[in-house]
Amino acid sequence: MNEINRIVKLFTAMHHGDCWVGTNFKMAMSNINAEEAGRQIIPNVNSIWMLMHHVIYWRTVVVNRLTGTIDAPPFEDFHLPEEFSTENWKQLLKDFEQTYHLLTNAIKHFNEKKLHEPSPKPEQTYYDLVMGCLQHDAYHLGQIMLLKKLL
Repeated sequence: MNEINRIVKLFTAMHHGDCWVGTNFKMAMSNINAEEAGRQIIPNVNSIWMLMHHVIYWRTVVVNRLTGTIDAPPFEDFHLPEEFSTENWKQLLKDFEQTYHLLTNAIKHFNEKKLHEPSPKPEQTYYDLVMGCLQHDAYHLGQIMLLKKLL
């Protein structure tokens, strides 16, 4: 198995597989409704909704960098909808799924020989970029699990 395939395998496990942290995003999102996801359990602390949107935002940044641009995503980070409706929650989960596919597709199609070259952010290699994204996902997955326990 080459390095690209190992990286994709780690993202897949984090998303819906046998993840090294013990749970994955699909498990974490199970049994959470729109009202719970939008609730700020602790004042001035992100909600599950905000964290999910933040992960979508940064995965999009990584996809952009893997494809050679430094463009910011065309939406805000930590975005909240006007209403915490079931429809909006389902859309966020759909967007999260779509971003997972965009990210793993960008990684799969990335030239492995370029992994240790500078990304569009010169002080960061492409390997640092994708592994940093995986670490970022794990960090926020942990936050989501803690918030879920407090619901």
